[in-house]
This record gives sequence, structure tokens and C-alpha cells, in this order.
Amino acid sequence: MPRVRCPKCNKVETILRSGFIRNKQRYYCKECNYNFTLHHVDRKANNKLKKSYQVTIIDIAKAMGISPSTVSRALHDHPDIGSKTKQEVKELARTMEYRPNLLARSFASNHTGTIGVIIPNLEATFFSSMLGGIQQAASLAGYKVIMCQSNEDHKTEMGNVNVLMDNQVEGLFICHSIENKSYDQIKLFAKKNTPIIHFYRVCMETQTSKVIAKNKDGAEEITSHLIDQGCSRIAIILGPDHLLISQERLHGYLAVLKKKGLPINEELIAHTDFKRDSVIKVVDRWLKLKNRPEAIFCISDRSAIYTLKYLKSKNIRVPHDISVAGFGNDLMGELIEPGLTTYDVKTSQIGKAAMQLFIEQITSNTEFKPRIKLINGNLIIRDSTRRKP
Repeated sequence: MPRVRCPKCNKVETILRSGFIRNKQRYYCKECNYNFTLHHVDRKANNKLKKSYQVTIIDIAKAMGISPSTVSRALHDHPDIGSKTKQEVKELARTMEYRPNLLARSFASNHTGTIGVIIPNLEATFFSSMLGGIQQAASLAGYKVIMCQSNEDHKTEMGNVNVLMDNQVEGLFICHSIENKSYDQIKLFAKKNTPIIHFYRVCMETQTSKVIAKNKDGAEEITSHLIDQGCSRIAIILGPDHLLISQERLHGYLAVLKKKGLPINEELIAHTDFKRDSVIKVVDRWLKLKNRPEAIFCISDRSAIYTLKYLKSKNIRVPHDISVAGFGNDLMGELIEPGLTTYDVKTSQIGKAAMQLFIEQITSNTEFKPRIKLINGNLIIRDSTRRKP
């Protein structure tokens, strides 16, 4: 008899022949009470198999001399398969480092157990906190998250959408880039069965569920606070005018000025792309005015931090000369000096609420009607606006 080695205990002297199964010599190891065929004893062939492609149930079936359907049922604890066979199949599967093909299984069951999330910038704690909220809620619901970032680029964002949809995600979560002005592709996918959830930067043109911060309320609270601190000439730095957050926060700012009887000065309203150069250009222009602002309200914390640092570089005291307020409660706002007054939009809650809307949609027994969920925030007052003792 050729020297045959047991794939379990690796011994040679304990091997006996034990008949044939489907024209293949079957062997029995006295040491570990294990039956096997020669197919999986060839280590070189087995190593080559592992390196070239993923081991399948067909490989396990050939190794044991049984049918692939029997292997499949044994791995899934089917009642028709005996306990001894189940144990042998599972042990050999571990030996051969078998891993189930989740993609193939998903095509068969139409269930991948994954969701796709697209955010503008993973490096920003502001957006990564929303992603963290989605991941936490997704994990509790038994879903895995595939994350993509658009880097604030429309073309990249649409490429991410296509990749995630091609990978059969069960839900698509999108926080749009600032460049995105066309939603035709999103509208097309929204007509299909895959739920699409917009969060924070949303598209109001689609029949999809959305999670939105209380933008108008937050802007009203910030503006009112600045007025209460003695500021009457308040400038505002917005994002691109097509963004809903720009529109709603501008609305809140204007509503308070009107309510307080303060004039609306168009030269103190500026749209930017949120980038440093764009923000500094606006601030520099305001500093050259004969009657410069007493306060600058930025609708993003990142813009506010750029503003605050630039003012300090010009030896302008914050808040004594000019107050600065942000929006969003980015982690950096608490770490800089002076600390940044801001409106906390509850980023983690936004992520969790987005996942909740997804669960509601996939578990709805009736025709699901998309809905909008507003997340309550709160004003955080720090030293960048504290003028009064």
C-alpha cells in the first residue's frame, strides 16, 4: 500500500484501506477514527488549490466521495443528514479552510446582508460620526456596512453608487457631495426595489426617505445668541446655494434679523465651497469694509475654524473684536482656542435614524411611503462668542 498520510492527525502507520466509494479508494485512520479518500491527501495539490481559488463544496464532496448536495446539507445541519456525516464534513471543511461564497449565496437568496454608505469625507470627524451611527445600528440589525467616500466630487459619488448597486447592497445611504447638482441617476435607482436613504445633505427631488438636521431652528438659535451678546452687524458664510443646508440656514438667519428689526445687508451674505481659500477670501473682503462685521456666523464648523484662525493671524481678537460661530459641533471646535460656539446637529443620531428608516422600509407590510425625519439639536455656547460677563 502506498504511504498515505491522514489529513487530520498526519500519521501514516495508522492508515488502513476501507473499500471503495464511487470508484475511489477509501482509507480509514485508526488513530482518529476518520474516513477519507486520496483526493485531499495530496498536500501539493491541496495547497495549489487554496492559492488559486477559494475551496468549494465540490472540492469537499470529491475529497469525501459524496455528492455536493450532501455536503451542502451537512454544512447547514439538514435533518436528513446523519450526525456522523455532518461532523466529518465540517471537520474536513475546516481542514481545507473552506469559506462559504457569500456573493453566490446572495444571488440565490436575494439577501446579501450588506448596506452601502457614501459620505463626502471620511477624515472629517463630523461625517465619520454619522457613519459610526449607521454602523452601530446596522450591527444590531445584523447588517454589514460597505463604505465609500466621494471626496466632495460628483463623478466619484456616482461611481460609488454604481459600484454599490452592482454589489447587490440591500440599502443605499447617501450624504451628497457639494458638487452634486444632478440627481437623475439617483432617481433611476429610486424606482427600483433597493431602498435609498438620504441623510444630512439630502436631495428633495426624489421619493426617498431622508434624515435632516433642524437647520432653520439651529440658525435661528445661533443668530439670536449673537444678537443677545450685543452684535447687530452679523455676517454669514454659507455653502453652495444649491445645498438644502445653505438654503434653510440662510432662512433661519434672515428670519431672526427680520424679527429683531435689524437690517438685511446683502454684502454680509456670502456663498463658498467650504474650502479654506474660499472662506478666507470672503473674510478678508469683510475686514476691508469701513463698517466691518461684529460677528461672523459660518454654517459649517470647518469654515468657522478657518475664519477664527485667520482673524487671530490678523491680530483681531475673538470675540472682543469679532465673534465667530459655527454649525455642526465638529470635534475640532472644542479643541481650538477660543472654543467655538456651535449648534450640535447630533451626527451619530442622524446615522442611527437613517438606519431606522431603512429597517422600517424593508419590514413594512404595506406599500412604504418615504418620510422625512428631523433630528433635534442644541446650541453649545463657548468662548468664541461670549462678549458679556
